[in-house]
Amino acid sequence: MNLEDVLKAYLNIPELSDFKNVLFVGPHPDDIEFGCGGLISKLKEKNATIHFIIVTDGAAGSSDINVTAEEVKNTRYSETLDAGKYLNIDTIDFLDLEDGGPFTSEDVIKKLTPYVLKYNPEIVFAPDFRLKTECHHDHLVVGEAVSNLLQIIGYKEALRRHGIDVNGITYFPRNIFLGLYFTDDPNIYTEISEKNLNDKITALKLHKSQFMGPESELLIQYFMLKAMDDGKKCDKALAESFKVLHPIQQHVYSSGYIK
Repeated sequence: MNLEDVLKAYLNIPELSDFKNVLFVGPHPDDIEFGCGGLISKLKEKNATIHFIIVTDGAAGSSDINVTAEEVKNTRYSETLDAGKYLNIDTIDFLDLEDGGPFTSEDVIKKLTPYVLKYNPEIVFAPDFRLKTECHHDHLVVGEAVSNLLQIIGYKEALRRHGIDVNGITYFPRNIFLGLYFTDDPNIYTEISEKNLNDKITALKLHKSQFMGPESELLIQYFMLKAMDDGKKCDKALAESFKVLHPIQQHVYSSGYIK
């Protein structure tokens, strides 16, 4: 038995649609649907419990100078709830940090931690902050924050040192998988059906304020073609791709991960 055989046996990652309790973290309203909409549709077909956490208020997501930030925020929150209802999402929470603002990874960790402890998910999805072409502050910070949080969530004293109120908490999970979407370095391709892809597109279009010009339709076309391209890479018609790390792989694991 060689090293790769040992790693594959030791770091067995389940089929993503087999997870039963899943948390998706999005920097903005609509990011989760873009990155994971097909998988979410597939998970709901298998009766998984799904939680959405939207980190920012989305208030910078309009080029219309005649609307206020509060109006944009309210619109985008309403659209998120509509898309979540369509996808049958179990819980949707808003952390209300400022879209495009100077918030830090530490700000996200402090706001996000109580929800991770409350929902105790098997896997948490966030944007891949190491994506070579990613330049958006919010995506970079949120991805880094989630990755860092999974390293401290299992340790009471570490959380306390980050300013988290741990009084009354009796369980600190240490076994949470990390899933990264918007990645250019995937190790998991999950087959999705045409229905799953259609659910993704329908949910995206419920974010009506974001789909008002030709660029939006091109973006949807991109993700549809991306699903076809990911499908080819796993010998399926359609798929979505992710970088998924077993809890053991997330710290001092010099052998990398198995593709």
